[in-house]
Amino acid sequence: MTDTGILVSLEDEDVFRSRVVLDYTSRDFTAIRAQLVGLAEGLMPEWETVGESSDFGTLLLELFAYMGDVMHFYIDRTASEAFLGTAVRRQSVMYIADMLGYRPIGQQAATVKLYFSLDANAEEEIKLPARTRVYNETDNAESVVVFETDMEITLEPGNVDISVTATEGVSVRDVILGISLGIPNSEYLLREKGIVYGTVSVQSDEAGQTLPWTFVTDLALARPTQPVFTTFLDDQDNTHVVFGDNAAGRIPPVDATMYVSYRFGVGRMANDLAPNTINTISASSATNIDMWGVTVRNPQSPIGGTDPETIESMRFSIPRAASRIKSRAVTLNDYADLAMQVPGVAKSVSYGTVYTAVHVVLAPVDGKGDENYMTKLCLQVEDYMKDKIIVGSTVYAEPHDVEDLWETVHIRLLVHVIEGYNRTSVRLQVESVIIRLLEFNNVDFGWRVSIGKIYRAALAVQGTEWVELMWLSTTEPTTLEDQDMAPITGNANPSPGIVTDIEVDPLLIPRIAPTPVLTTSTVIKRSLTSNVATLTTSTTHSLIPGDIIEVRNVDATFNGRYEVLATPTATSLTYDKTNADIPEVELVAGSVDQISPPADEALFPGLSEPERTHNGLWVWAVGGVPGT
Repeated sequence: MTDTGILVSLEDEDVFRSRVVLDYTSRDFTAIRAQLVGLAEGLMPEWETVGESSDFGTLLLELFAYMGDVMHFYIDRTASEAFLGTAVRRQSVMYIADMLGYRPIGQQAATVKLYFSLDANAEEEIKLPARTRVYNETDNAESVVVFETDMEITLEPGNVDISVTATEGVSVRDVILGISLGIPNSEYLLREKGIVYGTVSVQSDEAGQTLPWTFVTDLALARPTQPVFTTFLDDQDNTHVVFGDNAAGRIPPVDATMYVSYRFGVGRMANDLAPNTINTISASSATNIDMWGVTVRNPQSPIGGTDPETIESMRFSIPRAASRIKSRAVTLNDYADLAMQVPGVAKSVSYGTVYTAVHVVLAPVDGKGDENYMTKLCLQVEDYMKDKIIVGSTVYAEPHDVEDLWETVHIRLLVHVIEGYNRTSVRLQVESVIIRLLEFNNVDFGWRVSIGKIYRAALAVQGTEWVELMWLSTTEPTTLEDQDMAPITGNANPSPGIVTDIEVDPLLIPRIAPTPVLTTSTVIKRSLTSNVATLTTSTTHSLIPGDIIEVRNVDATFNGRYEVLATPTATSLTYDKTNADIPEVELVAGSVDQISPPADEALFPGLSEPERTHNGLWVWAVGGVPGT
């Protein structure tokens, strides 16, 4: 886009006007500077040094170009902040959410099962009250994560591992929120950050009487005289408490003292605590109690902690909320969408044959949760939907055991590696990309994994020449015929490679099982003595009957594969060649020259021995892929 500007010459008494074309698409420093230098060269030809870095006039032009660059940047950013797809400031995204009636999901506290023990030498039993605080011992104050027990427990001398659940965060009880001024939509700011969603409660002291106030998600739905409040989180993670205006919710009376209770914590960071790191009991939470002999531990890491909803998550949720979530559930999709508004629910799907009974399947954040946590989450979903479903309908949230989501499936890949690439590195990269393909955040219920996706992911790894999918099933192969060329753990004649099972659920969430160790294949150095083969092997390498020994790099008479027939002694073992009639000979204990898996000719038809046993061409990559 261009326009015409008017330049005035100051050299003539009569105003001389020249029409100059200005390009308004020149918006960065380089373009603006080039345009100014060009104008100067055309209008002031006597300015011979224009554009040179040593020229003072050029410096002024560059300062003007710099100012224009900065101004255009702010103009672009201001315009971009008005759109959900380009906004980068959390405040802008939250303004858009508020405009469309979407409430961002707040912070959720993690839970953990604790085990308390009391020394047998203790003199008497100890009662630990509810909300007893425990935490992880660390030198960094910012890394301390506090948990509070959910119920009272009694410990008797000698008790070991008395279990109780605990919730992350510190409870604040009945602190003064402020003194009411009697103004509409009065707003108060809580002093702590990291307020856990759903834990804020308010009560007022009015003329000596205590009145509880009820939390609502939307003040516009409240009656004029109803004592209600709502909360919202700003872009700085500060929590605000807002009251009504006597049209939607009651105004707190003048001079009424408002009290607030809540819990605050660290959110998702609590999930990172390792087992047996929560080991310290806070004395301030159990005053007047002799804590001698009391110990606490957490056998498993906490689960369920979440941070306030991220910008990227809101980009996905806000459009769906604006078009589909209407605070009522009619279709099955409505039930699934509403369940996603409960903190702690990462994915959901619903099913049912009649409207009176609808089942909602939930997946917790990161796919992690024990039975107690899942039961609590299911109850929260059912409670959240009570006033949003059709009259006469009932919602059943499930599962109460997160293990019910998982289903084991198996995939095996034969990856041909380009010569010159390290086969171990390529195998690990192939396995890594398959796992990333199935990560929790990349998939959803009913997400289809095709053979093509597996091939494309594996072939994208640098160093991979071609890939062959050899097994894809929810059942584990049990015979060599079932596997085609896939190795089986414990087979007396295993093929080269490493077996890795990846367990995934209908959500396609991968978990890696332990990798079995191959100890049944060894390359042995040998020397000839008359007609008897004297071989050397290490006494520290465990050999058992059925193990296979491969002899290579010798004359054809004794080159081949040998099977161990009997348990070896300290000085010898008995073996027999598996592919020829050769008498039994002794294997004398000694030192190992090389250890590697053998390459079975039957498993690689048509390939020569160098191809089968190449130092980099062949590699087994075994992983997991879900069914649908």
